[in-house]
Amino acid sequence: MASNTQLAVIIKDDEGNQKDGTMYYTVFSAADRTKRAIIALIGCWIIAAIAIPIPVAHLALVPGFLVAGPVLAYFRLKMSESKEKVLGTCPRHNGEITIKLENTDTIPKYTYCPDCDGAIQIVEKTA
Repeated sequence: MASNTQLAVIIKDDEGNQKDGTMYYTVFSAADRTKRAIIALIGCWIIAAIAIPIPVAHLALVPGFLVAGPVLAYFRLKMSESKEKVLGTCPRHNGEITIKLENTDTIPKYTYCPDCDGAIQIVEKTA
């Protein structure tokens, strides 16, 4: 079963100021990863089957979705966690911020504050 998890992080600016924050992400079990991969595979193949009667588009859509199915299934099977967002306080303007994360993002992450456009760094908080 997928579990929502939190990780304590520190949000730093380029002047050395820092504030605490929290990173939210979801961790998938092996069964969840398998289920998500099968759903992606079947979904792509169903779209490919639906595209068969479309006169000209089926020449690209059907092979595209037949190939995309196994590729998406492989990436879903390999993905063990899904990063969502970082909530915290910007050390530059002391306002609450929400930073959306991509699954490929790694910590430490260099980004910009969505409110003041100041350069910030997100690092894992050590004990």
